Amino acid sequence: MYTAKKSNDGKYEITISVSKQEWEEYVNHAYEENKNKFNIEGFRKGKAPRAIIEKNYGSTVFYDDALNHLFSHEYSNALMNEKDLDPVDNPEIRIDKFDENGVVLVATVQNMPEVKLGEYKGLTIKKAQGEVTQEQIEKELNQARERQARYVEVNREAKDGDYAVIDFVGYVDGKEFEGGKADNYRLKLGSKTFIDGFEEQVVGMKQGEQKDVNVTFPKEYFSEQLKGKNATFKVTLNKVEEKQLPSLDDEFASNVSEFETLEDYKKDIKKHLEENLQAKLKREDDNNLIETIVKSSEVEIPAVMIEKQLDMFVDDFKMRLSYQGYKLEDYLTQTNMTMEQLRDERREQAKEVVKTRLVLEAIVKKENLTVTEEELDAKLKEVAEKYNKTLEEYKESLGDKNIAYYQNDILMSKLLTLLTQNNTLA
Repeated sequence: MYTAKKSNDGKYEITISVSKQEWEEYVNHAYEENKNKFNIEGFRKGKAPRAIIEKNYGSTVFYDDALNHLFSHEYSNALMNEKDLDPVDNPEIRIDKFDENGVVLVATVQNMPEVKLGEYKGLTIKKAQGEVTQEQIEKELNQARERQARYVEVNREAKDGDYAVIDFVGYVDGKEFEGGKADNYRLKLGSKTFIDGFEEQVVGMKQGEQKDVNVTFPKEYFSEQLKGKNATFKVTLNKVEEKQLPSLDDEFASNVSEFETLEDYKKDIKKHLEENLQAKLKREDDNNLIETIVKSSEVEIPAVMIEKQLDMFVDDFKMRLSYQGYKLEDYLTQTNMTMEQLRDERREQAKEVVKTRLVLEAIVKKENLTVTEEELDAKLKEVAEKYNKTLEEYKESLGDKNIAYYQNDILMSKLLTLLTQNNTLA
């Protein structure tokens, strides 16, 4: 049997007590589950009596499994029966008593903190503002022109704005260094993508010309071997290219879009920009509303929840670095940062993320928001059709974790609908 007691610091203390006779039943259960693991001379495998196994392997040979089974059984009972018990981490367990009269285990676990909700209805929130400008339309047009650009070889000296196609080999202290060599590299002169002074020395070169380009690596350069070092690059200019953009006219519009005229193409760009803007403003409105509600609510966030959120941040950061071919350890070395410093940089953000989640969950609970099987199936069917699958096929391909993701997505959509309907944007 167990007793549960909630402490003032938001933890639960669960005391599990069993008599000598009950303990004996748990030990015997452990024997029955594990007897096939023992080879005892004179007995077929799994047929040796418990007393013989204990004689050969020690009287406590089944105690660990018995304790695990005892705790698992009684802790599960506590989770089912104690309506306020909602752990956020694994419990810490200690043996308080272990003698001829029985066993007493004490489990201490951090409980989900209580949220004191602020006002989340009847609020007036400043509506996000924005408009599509002519400059944005021109930017989209110019990006389309850039995608249609032609690079035309010209027979003259290279100048700023040209694309110089070069071979180069870099040397430091007279030795070629790793990563300092390339063939037919297209470099836009004036782009400042190379070390200071490099592009300026390529300006004025002609096709076929070779030249030593002398530069100095920055003191803050990422490579320890090259920081602050003088370097010489042997550069060969293979050709000079001039970028030519198409004219902004009806012919251009018909080449890059479904429209015959530039005017219609511009109208379509404006339409898509406005759709994107409205979606962006809606996200801002939702975020501002949620931030206001969260700010007015109170909750003592357990340290373990913050650390778990930081673990998620680090895992996500590690994954994003891996996509770029980097390791987290290399990043920390190059930035002269420790893991603890990295976590500390994100600690306040982690607190806000956890608090926001707790506040939203509290509103969901208070408003009795749920997801029905029909709503879940409708959402999954919509996604399944995009993959040319039936609902049953798609559900079968999803694990519990992915199903939970869709359930939460529907739940958050319901919550946002409730909040926007009960508050004013002005």
